[in-house]
Amino acid sequence: MIKYFLIFIAITITSFCKEEGYFFIENSMGDYNGGATLSSSEVIEMDFHQEKKVSSVKFVKPVNKRIHSPKDITIFKDKEIKPINYVNTVSLDKLQVSEKKQTFFHMILPAILISKQKFKVLRTRAKNIINSNNPSAKDLAFLDEMYKKFKTTDNQELLLRMKTHPVSIVLAQAAIESAWGESRFFKQGNNIFGMWSYNKNEPRIRAKKSRNGKYVYVKKYKSLSDAIDDYFITIGRGAYKSFRKHRNITDDPLQLVQYLVNYCELKDKYTKKLKRFIIKNRLTRFDDYELDKQYI
Repeated sequence: MIKYFLIFIAITITSFCKEEGYFFIENSMGDYNGGATLSSSEVIEMDFHQEKKVSSVKFVKPVNKRIHSPKDITIFKDKEIKPINYVNTVSLDKLQVSEKKQTFFHMILPAILISKQKFKVLRTRAKNIINSNNPSAKDLAFLDEMYKKFKTTDNQELLLRMKTHPVSIVLAQAAIESAWGESRFFKQGNNIFGMWSYNKNEPRIRAKKSRNGKYVYVKKYKSLSDAIDDYFITIGRGAYKSFRKHRNITDDPLQLVQYLVNYCELKDKYTKKLKRFIIKNRLTRFDDYELDKQYI
């Protein structure tokens, strides 16, 4: 794999706090795992658990939509759904509890599926390039871009980091971290998980509380699917090595959540809360939902 390393040279989370019932997640670089890459003669076939088959060639064509009231949020009747990408959010607080829960889940669901399909396409391309005997310069540039995005130069590790996990886990975390969509950062910036911002040139929101005498900022996203993309990248390159290892073996959300112990300062209490939340709200039913193929 020396040629990849030469090309790479040539081309050349985890801190938390609360605001308004909302957990901040700080991108972590502590799990960087660079190192020797595999030989170009080795074929990357390491998926013990195979992800659900989706298009590996084309990206989904999302349908961007602005919400003016909760009535604008589509409640899906079938398991094959339209890829609606909401570009803003509204308060669901006036809805009855059961209706509020249903509306929240169906607002976030398409964004998760859009993002999962996107990463499936990117991961498949990366895997094909890694297994290629004669990749093009364009392909190597793409691979280098993925190395940088996921903070690794190891091919096997890259594929682990680019993988995604069950919808039920993401929905549970989204509801908990955004306080059922009532967080200020969710409503003002589509920031579902409280992702921190360190770049003063990017759209962001200042938190009311400071840390160590310094202001804390969180990111502001253009849409819900952009927020989900950033979430998967953070899980992919942050201090979640054990979680990434096990999501490559199983897709059972109730087993996987126990390995998200580093996501929150509450540690085991947080993972137990996630498990109870998934069971209580029957979120595993959403793991079978797929994007409508006519949009792919």
